[in-house]
Parts: sequence; C-alpha cells; structure tokens
Amino acid sequence: MMSRINRVFFTSTIRAWGSCMQRKSLVVLTVLGCALLLAGTTAAHHGVAGYDMTKTVTLHGTVTKFDWSNPHVVVYLDAKPEGGEMQHWTIEFASPVHMVRAGWSKSSMKTGDDIVIETHPSRNGAPVGITSTITFILKTVINGQALPSRSE
Repeated sequence: MMSRINRVFFTSTIRAWGSCMQRKSLVVLTVLGCALLLAGTTAAHHGVAGYDMTKTVTLHGTVTKFDWSNPHVVVYLDAKPEGGEMQHWTIEFASPVHMVRAGWSKSSMKTGDDIVIETHPSRNGAPVGITSTITFILKTVINGQALPSRSE
C-alpha cells in the first residue's frame, strides 16, 4: 500500500515538474522570439557612418517627392551638379518629431518646389545625402524661403 502511495506521489510530482518546465520553456521561447523581432528594427536604424560628414555639397533642383513619415523625413529631388548630368537624389532628415521641434511641418515643401539644399553626401558616391539629425539641420531653401536650420 505504501509503495503505491509513493508511486502516485512520485508520478504526480514528475508530471507537475514537467508541466512547469514546459511553461518555462514557452516563456523563454517567447522572450527570444520578441528579441529577434526587435533586433531587426534596432539594426535597421543607422547613424551617419555611411555619409562623408567632412564634406558638404549644395544641390539645386526640383522636389520630386516629400515623405513626411517615420523613421526619417526624406526628400527626393532631381538636381544637376555643376558640370554634371541630372541625378535623382535622396536626402534624409531627422524624424518628423525632431523636425517639428525645429520649426518644420509636413507642408514645408511639396512636389514641384524649387529646392536649394546642403547635404553631407554618401561615402560611396551614390546620390544620397543626410541633411539633418537630432543635432543639426543644414541649410534648406524652398522657393526662395529658408527653412529653419541648426548648425552642427
């Protein structure tokens, strides 16, 4: 009789322990899955390493698209560098919330506007630049009107 009670107690203890381990495993797997999902978002955010921060170019052209959305405001423009051919540039700014704090809005520019903009160009020579982060905003002039800027 006693051995049967011991066997029942031992069996129920093993089952309870196994159930507890399954729950712990599920929690660990859930946490790891969330970490992997967030890792992609974190890795997607970059700094200024891809840009030549020692060089500033001034572009004069026409806005082809103005994208006021997270994570960065982006302006697309067609500009012809001195002595060069027309290029389609992509210029990155800080996030909308930082641009609003600096005095910009989603109506600061629109497709077709004349633009004169300073930018730090990409290191690899692609027609891509950065004009703003949370610490600086380079000169941007739309249809003859200077938008708020902040020096580096």
